[in-house]
Amino acid sequence: MPLLTPAFKNTGPESASRGVVLRVSVTNAVIDNTAPSHRNCYYSDDYRTAFCEFPGAVPVGAAFETTEPIAERINAQYHELEATYTYAMWPLDSPSPHTPDYKAHYHQGTGDALGLKPTTLSAGKRGGELRFRWKALEGPADWSAGAITIRGRIGEEVEVDVPQPQSTPGPGPTRMRIELPPGTTLAKLTQEVRESKPSEVDYCSRDDEDGNIYCTNVNWNVLRVRIDHRVDGGEGRISVPEPFNGDTDPANNSAPIKVEITGTT
Repeated sequence: MPLLTPAFKNTGPESASRGVVLRVSVTNAVIDNTAPSHRNCYYSDDYRTAFCEFPGAVPVGAAFETTEPIAERINAQYHELEATYTYAMWPLDSPSPHTPDYKAHYHQGTGDALGLKPTTLSAGKRGGELRFRWKALEGPADWSAGAITIRGRIGEEVEVDVPQPQSTPGPGPTRMRIELPPGTTLAKLTQEVRESKPSEVDYCSRDDEDGNIYCTNVNWNVLRVRIDHRVDGGEGRISVPEPFNGDTDPANNSAPIKVEITGTT
């Protein structure tokens, strides 16, 4: 993925005596919140925009670029996308009229300050744009699903953790399809049930459009079902789609969902 190093030149009639402010925005990606943040930068909660302040004066005709590029991170759910960086510079004491109050509503970085260094630009430049196309994986991969065993009594609602799919190499799929075993039904989720789990946990649910059951949380999925009656030998399936550029072992794209009846009936 390309890295953006903003550069600009003061072609105005006056020096930016109080310094400049840089705005960087990213579409279809986010500024990398796992990379060290800069204490002179303020980041939006969704990490799609950042404002960085540089208090040093910028004389007329002077050109600068940031001392290091802006790091981005692509959401792993995408297989291929087109993304865009945009950036703009203004005098610190005269920003764009549409500039938000980033000091009040954005969070400030804590790492070393992002700096500026002199550069050479042949023409006046106050901002820029960089478009790029990104692919998660150029070649085929192996995506696989793990087996599940549902345990409980007949007439009982039970829960089972759904194993995350495996991928070699990554990133892997973020959606798994569930075909319930015969004799079981998807349990209704009350507000009390939903609130019993931490926020990072999601229940598998039925899609309103195609009627299938999917598990889509990239961290932790739980399947809640009702065991209606015994069906000897009956199995469901958990499956993942094929990778964007083909699967090296499609046989492991699905795995059984078994039911083990406990107690007396």
